Amino acid sequence: MSTMVAMVAVVAVVAGKDIAGIKENIQGVVVPVLTNYFNNTDKDIDHDSIAANVKYVVSRGVVKGNGILLSGASGGDFPDLSTSERKEVAKTIITAADGKVPVLVCVQSTRLPEAIELAKYAESIGAYGIQLSVPYYWTTTDDDALRWFRAVHEATSGVYIFIYNVPWESYDMPLPVIKELAKLPRIAGLKWATYRAPVIYNTHVYLEQLHDDLAIVDNGGAYVDTYLLGGTGFITHLATVWPEQQVALHHMLKRGDYANASRVITETNRKWYGFRLKIGDRTSGESSVVKAALDMLGRPGGVEREPTRDLNEEERAELKALLGEMGVPGLSGSSRSAVPVPVHDVVNSIQYD
Repeated sequence: MSTMVAMVAVVAVVAGKDIAGIKENIQGVVVPVLTNYFNNTDKDIDHDSIAANVKYVVSRGVVKGNGILLSGASGGDFPDLSTSERKEVAKTIITAADGKVPVLVCVQSTRLPEAIELAKYAESIGAYGIQLSVPYYWTTTDDDALRWFRAVHEATSGVYIFIYNVPWESYDMPLPVIKELAKLPRIAGLKWATYRAPVIYNTHVYLEQLHDDLAIVDNGGAYVDTYLLGGTGFITHLATVWPEQQVALHHMLKRGDYANASRVITETNRKWYGFRLKIGDRTSGESSVVKAALDMLGRPGGVEREPTRDLNEEERAELKALLGEMGVPGLSGSSRSAVPVPVHDVVNSIQYD
């Protein structure tokens, strides 16, 4: 991609921090958990469906060492949720995860008191970490960023803090600021998206400089590069739809089977993400494609809150054809076999229902 955006999540090492333990937890596929709604006037949150989706991916191998859950982030519609709803969603996800998989809770906000309130709540209910960005809308300076993260760090006492870099909000966090924040005892990660040109070069530079001390999780499709240079995971909505295949992909990358991993990425992940980008040209948000796919698989998907719009009939037909082409199992009317990945060879301790 000529306009490729490099996105990685990085877990930082500081003196006294158990980086080995962090790497054991922040490893595998990161699943952005959906926020499901009832199809009523207010689009009230359907907590039973959220819990069902969490339990499904856990049962298919998204457990500690294979994956991480991300609660109430962009993929979980946090801009559409009130503070109390964000808390309730986080509680539902952590309860459903039942300690089997680490959970990160998004606490992003334009208001520092709200970010702190959410961070304290996440800490109180047992979240492994929180995802925090600088405040958006206004342009942020380096000093603004340092003060923002230090304030949330000082307001909490035990939860890990994961920095989310947001260059599309006019602030692309430079390496010196990241290193300064990493000196704080619980600044444990960086979800990184850079617009710094040349992007591929800078992706490699960051990986090469950080991989000895940081657990790096790709968030922009650079799967092989990330693992080749010492990364530990990647994030994708496809893991909600087809979790066992994405867990197996993690293990292929982890053991250095890059040829077969690249084939799987080309035949599934790239096609999936390309369709998501196409829908993104028509409506905002990330979850409408994921929910439509789950509907087709007989799992809880459902409707969107405005301004995000549901897929129309033509888009649903195109998505169904794509899922069939990819070989997603459980799709009604699909005759193609799933793209072969050695799920049970690499995750043979997982029991699949």
